Amino acid sequence: MNKTNIRRLMGGYFLYESGRAMYFVLITWFLYQWTEDALYTGLFVSFGFIPGLFSNVIFGVLVDRSNRKKLARLAGMISIICLVLLTGAFVGGFEHPWLMITAHMIMQTAGSLFRPSLQALVAEVFPKDSLPRIFSWSGSATVTGSLAGAAAGGVLAGLLSVETSLFIVISLYAGATATIQMIRYTPVDMKNRRNSSSFWDEMKEGFIYVHQNQMLYGLFVMLMLGQLTFHTTLGFLSVYTSSHLKETALVYGMLDSTFSIGGIFAGLIGTWWWAKCQNRIGVWSLLLTAAGLAIVSFTTLVPLAFLGFLLIGLGTSFVRALLQSVQQMATDSRFHGRMSSLRMLCNQTSVVVTGPLFGVLASSYGAPVVFLSLLLLVTGGVIWAHIQSKRPTFKQIIKSA
Repeated sequence: MNKTNIRRLMGGYFLYESGRAMYFVLITWFLYQWTEDALYTGLFVSFGFIPGLFSNVIFGVLVDRSNRKKLARLAGMISIICLVLLTGAFVGGFEHPWLMITAHMIMQTAGSLFRPSLQALVAEVFPKDSLPRIFSWSGSATVTGSLAGAAAGGVLAGLLSVETSLFIVISLYAGATATIQMIRYTPVDMKNRRNSSSFWDEMKEGFIYVHQNQMLYGLFVMLMLGQLTFHTTLGFLSVYTSSHLKETALVYGMLDSTFSIGGIFAGLIGTWWWAKCQNRIGVWSLLLTAAGLAIVSFTTLVPLAFLGFLLIGLGTSFVRALLQSVQQMATDSRFHGRMSSLRMLCNQTSVVVTGPLFGVLASSYGAPVVFLSLLLLVTGGVIWAHIQSKRPTFKQIIKSA
């Protein structure tokens, strides 16, 4: 494997996730402190994914038909422009909850293009038998960036104005875009891959491919639960810290960082976890997540809350990185972009549907009820993962890596 490309890939993941985590901590904390209404937090989390419900299937075909690195660069530039305009609104005194929600919708849409582009690029640059290792490392780089960004965001929220902090976020996104651009490889000839199929025919082929490879349905469900828990935890952590634990922005940043530390540890031991759990990798990963959710649902003690979020970060990172590797290995290379985007469509639909509901629950009954609701969903996911683990194709893919 090309070590220079690995370093650039990991650097791009780290910088992008640092910027995303810092931006998210700053905006969600500021939004809740300003409105003092968890419903806006739920709408912020939910509405951010609404454009993805329409764009993901289109982005998937674009990724399979176009240069993946150029698409990732385009997504990075869109994020930078959006952040510059948002910062300008804060400087000019035009901040408003719906302005922040609208900006977040644009940021999430750009992310919906960036992530499948980069995932498909990884599958194009590196050999297939190296993908579990690369995705595990990239997961570690991602959560390390999230740790750094969340910790810095928590500190900056208490020290600097949101405008000054957002300038730092912009620089991180710019660094990520430039780093990904420096990856060197020989692109696949997309003209030969397109043959005579139209854009809409290729979109339809993606849905047909999923139906013909039904194991992907099971993977999408498990990955959806991992992503739903991940995004909901991040979204409602500010509400949980402020209204339930009665703590400051610094503790919020530390809890977010602890959540990320779980992800870093998952990246470091991902290969061992894969070998240890084998076909039950989904079962044990979701059980770890359920254990963390149970702790944060019922505790008011800050040290126990740290343990709970550590376990949630560990479990969701195993699900998101390792089962994503299974999905990539189970997918024909011609459909990597479309399958990544369909997976994201499932993930984002779950967040769009549950976000407002969780917002109402948190506003009426407190943030712990949100995590209790997630616990019930993840418990159902453990049963689903047990069924999935018995599929011969699933076992074969796990053993082949």
